Amino acid sequence: MNVSLKKNKIDQGFLFLFFILVGFGLVIQYSASSSLAAAKYGDSTFFMRGHLIRIAMGIVAGSLLLVFNYQTLKKWAWVFAVVSILLLIITLLYNRLYSHAPTARWFPIGSFHFQPSEFAKLAVIIYTASFMERHQKQLEDVKRGFLPVAIMLFIIVALIAIEPDFSTAAVIACLGLVVMIMGGTRIRYLMPFFGVVAIMGVYVVLHSPYKLRRVLTFLNPEADLQGSGYQIHQSLISLGNGGLRGRGLGGSIEKNLFLPYPHTDFIFSVAGEEFGFIGAFVLLTLFLIFFIKGIRIALRAPDIFGMLVGTGLSICLFSYTLVNVGVTCGLLPVTGLPLPFISYGGSAMIFNFMCVGLILNISRYAVPKSKPVVVVTTND
Repeated sequence: MNVSLKKNKIDQGFLFLFFILVGFGLVIQYSASSSLAAAKYGDSTFFMRGHLIRIAMGIVAGSLLLVFNYQTLKKWAWVFAVVSILLLIITLLYNRLYSHAPTARWFPIGSFHFQPSEFAKLAVIIYTASFMERHQKQLEDVKRGFLPVAIMLFIIVALIAIEPDFSTAAVIACLGLVVMIMGGTRIRYLMPFFGVVAIMGVYVVLHSPYKLRRVLTFLNPEADLQGSGYQIHQSLISLGNGGLRGRGLGGSIEKNLFLPYPHTDFIFSVAGEEFGFIGAFVLLTLFLIFFIKGIRIALRAPDIFGMLVGTGLSICLFSYTLVNVGVTCGLLPVTGLPLPFISYGGSAMIFNFMCVGLILNISRYAVPKSKPVVVVTTND
């Protein structure tokens, strides 16, 4: 039974930063995608229109997660986890048996391609947070307080790795482990899990020529500038062209069919070229403040579940930011992870809006700063 809590106004500062990031995404998305859209579809607004549709879908999804008491999600946590596993299995079977696609990351729903791994991220955070709250007194018991959530996490991560989508699998594994540690799981229990995931990672890389090539390219990007190192090379050129102040909005040269995927994976490179180091620094600062405010909302949650969910979602959004920027700057291997609120994408954009809606939901029940934080545990 959930505890009745006093509602507050949603966090206005967090919401304001969200609108700024989405607004900047609209501006840079059109600039980055117009040349490619004109060349490929004869319509410079093709990707922009798709981006707006996805934002509209995200607003609907995020709003749905804002209108009720977030604590009711505890009752459905195991359902989310099971449904995410079923969706991942269905997607694997469909792509292997019917579409024969080289990857099994998307499942078609009409003209929209749904990516179950995005739902799995949300399911993992909600299920793990709910489990950790309900088993606070059993965390020393490996069988009852650790194995159930660890097995569920392992199954989801393994299914996503099989797609193959190792980057997303690694992110979800890290998110689950972070929530478990913050919830009180002993790190010594996690060591075997770390070992298994590490072995899986090495195996996947060594037995996937595509992923192995990405790792080798990261270690020596200049070895094949016209092949596997082309993306990173062009990304660095784009960032270098921006200099301190940038070439101005719409002034990017690399987006004109030189830089692959300028509106998705490497949109930060276009932003850096057009707004320069100063603009890129301001953008990253906004993401950092957005992350800090999300963590502060989570820490003021009235229960362990809200704290863990808010923290997990905030870390998820910020980790995607760091990885995407790290890739465009040549600091990390190419992963294909989007820049939240800015990169073109369907399922990822909707998931990001859902994260914001849920964090804002938690902020409505936050304990006032003037009062001591009292953790409220509830029984389902």
